[in-house]
Amino acid sequence: MPVSVKPAIRAFAAAIGVVALVASAPVSANAAALAPASVVRVGVVVPLSVPGGLGGIIDLDTLAAYTAPGGLLTRELEAIIDTPVTIGIDPMIIASIRLLGSSAPESATQWLDRLAAASNDTFALSYADSDLTLGLQAGSGAVLEPTSFDFAIDSGLFAAVDPEATPDPNATADPGTAPPLPTSETLLDWDYTLGDVAWPQPATVTADDLATITASGYTSTVLSSGNVTAVAAGRAHLSVGGESVLVTDDALSAQLSATITATSTEAWQQQTIALSTALGAIPAPRDGDVASVVLGLDRGSFAPGSRLRATLLSLSVPQNLELVGLSDVLRDDAASTTLTDAPQTDVRVSLAKSMLTAEGLDASFATVAEDPALITGERRIRLLSALAPQWNRDPGTWGSEVDGYLADSASLRASVRVAASSDLVFPERGFVPVNIINNLEQPVTVIITVKPLTPLLNVEDANFELTIEPASQRRAQIPAVARSNGLVDLAVSVRSLGDVRVGTTTYFKANVQAGWETPVVSIIGVLVFGVFALGIVRNIRRRLKARRAPVDTVAATEAE
Repeated sequence: MPVSVKPAIRAFAAAIGVVALVASAPVSANAAALAPASVVRVGVVVPLSVPGGLGGIIDLDTLAAYTAPGGLLTRELEAIIDTPVTIGIDPMIIASIRLLGSSAPESATQWLDRLAAASNDTFALSYADSDLTLGLQAGSGAVLEPTSFDFAIDSGLFAAVDPEATPDPNATADPGTAPPLPTSETLLDWDYTLGDVAWPQPATVTADDLATITASGYTSTVLSSGNVTAVAAGRAHLSVGGESVLVTDDALSAQLSATITATSTEAWQQQTIALSTALGAIPAPRDGDVASVVLGLDRGSFAPGSRLRATLLSLSVPQNLELVGLSDVLRDDAASTTLTDAPQTDVRVSLAKSMLTAEGLDASFATVAEDPALITGERRIRLLSALAPQWNRDPGTWGSEVDGYLADSASLRASVRVAASSDLVFPERGFVPVNIINNLEQPVTVIITVKPLTPLLNVEDANFELTIEPASQRRAQIPAVARSNGLVDLAVSVRSLGDVRVGTTTYFKANVQAGWETPVVSIIGVLVFGVFALGIVRNIRRRLKARRAPVDTVAATEAE
């Protein structure tokens, strides 16, 4: 991918000017007294992410624009590739490119190849760069992750894979051929150098969050300095209750952000000098080790005209500063500190909780489908996208996103339902017709229960099973027998094979017309039973009377 030369030359020239100015800049007496000859190792962590509002998967056209020359992802990667910067990569970008298979734009696949070849330290952000602690504080119980991409994998974009063939790890795909069909796991596979590092939003972590993040498999967590009570001088690798954390310096991070977004060369030079001076003034730790500091850039820092690469070049020249990856900082002994709880606002937690509740209802509803993962996987990806912190940049948009998520959730759960029906005229014996609508793109199987609210009708199959094909409607014919004439209310309910209720109970009326035979036969039956019972009673009384007669005769004889 071609890189514009003139801006790079201008940035280099400006950087050289800054280096000269930094070299001649006076150092304060206090800084000199604290660390007159120490080297400060500076770790910079940068998020490689995109704006919110993409639904959890970036479409082809957006990816083509982002990875084109001058596109968002192109600018981001060119600013940091093959520098000591540590990159937090949004897995959504990787998965979105791979999901396009043979239809992926060439610029996107080349961009991904460049990222894979980069020498930087890397780790994975949460999917869609979702807000880690917002989900936890809303009651998720674990760090939220994708569950399945099956709903998004189009087999027509990939080459068929022989399940019995032995894969060749050294094989390379021929240009122009379709990639092999991926799985949900291979879509996210990436050779991250740092393993499982969590990077929550600044000042949003509580002690419970940190414990849950660790329990979710993360080996280290990046915290902002405002989230801990104290930071030992010259220490960036710390320990909170035995759990490894990397602490970014809030003040210096803000100074770096101001530097790379400077609107003029003169302003940028002044900001760079001030930043270099502040970094060089960091005192060495008391144990004599080299001082370390970590700076973190906010999400969305790569506005057009960002001066990040030029700033990194300028910071790499002074002899008392050494730009390093986070892997170097993590090798330092961890100094102990304590966490300052910084919970999310009640409003944000409440909105996130409403989405988690909806996702739970969606998962229960999904048991009606042939493949529930096609539903639950999509809803989880959409939830992670809705929890992305990028929404915070545009006030009011996150509320609209939450409303949209909840509306789609309600619409999903109404996609399988009992169709409206007119009142029935039911004969002595017949079937209760129940129409079930399936608006999903896969088959569903339901259990239908028809319950008469008066005893005029007897439904013979209380659990009628019915399978409905995708995007269709099917009628169930449930056998029933009339007991008598009259109007009866029927309650129709539907549930999945997993005994999860689907939709709400539907009511309609049936006019039971059993005819004259049923009541007449019933009356005759009652009369026959009555006559039969009367005969039995008379027979019993006759026998009892016959038994008493000899006894009375004997008694009369003895009396004489």
